Amino acid sequence: MINEFIKQHPNNGKVIVYTEAYLQMRNALRQEIATIEHCIKDTILSNDENIRKSLLPCLKRTLKGLDKRFSRAGGYPSPKYCAQLIADFEREQIADPLQCCRYYDGKAIGEDETALYAEYEKFWTEWRQPQSDRYSYLVDIIAEYLCSGLMWFADNDIAPLSLKALLFNRYCHWNYSGEEGFRHWFYNSYSKGALR
Repeated sequence: MINEFIKQHPNNGKVIVYTEAYLQMRNALRQEIATIEHCIKDTILSNDENIRKSLLPCLKRTLKGLDKRFSRAGGYPSPKYCAQLIADFEREQIADPLQCCRYYDGKAIGEDETALYAEYEKFWTEWRQPQSDRYSYLVDIIAEYLCSGLMWFADNDIAPLSLKALLFNRYCHWNYSGEEGFRHWFYNSYSKGALR
């Protein structure tokens, strides 16, 4: 769906492309810094001058200057703005949100083990409307999802990005886990379920 948005709205698509590149670089740098700090912790390398006074500060400066570099390149990365664009576009493109749901069929939610999935899908169908008091919360959830580097995750799945963002938010809340755990859960639990 993101590719379709970029084709239809090239100017706003540029914002999404810049923001995605920015977020990927930021996440990669943060992960690299954390990995190096973890590897040298409590080892003889923790006192190494080249690592402690050259490598880590260089990576941290690069991370700090990322915003300036992207603004000079002609784009201003904004996960919140991208989330708003995506939410608005999905609302325009998806005439019947129930077609994107695997478990919720618009009726009462059952008591089986997939009832929680159906409840989240129900929330998504209600929150995606701008008149909903939870719409801005959904946009924030989408921005959080984008910041996690999951913009292109399961792009061909029937679940639109905003629904996956809500599922990611709830997954992280209940499982105290991140992107890799969500990917595994999405493919091996949520998307394995039969469509209504």
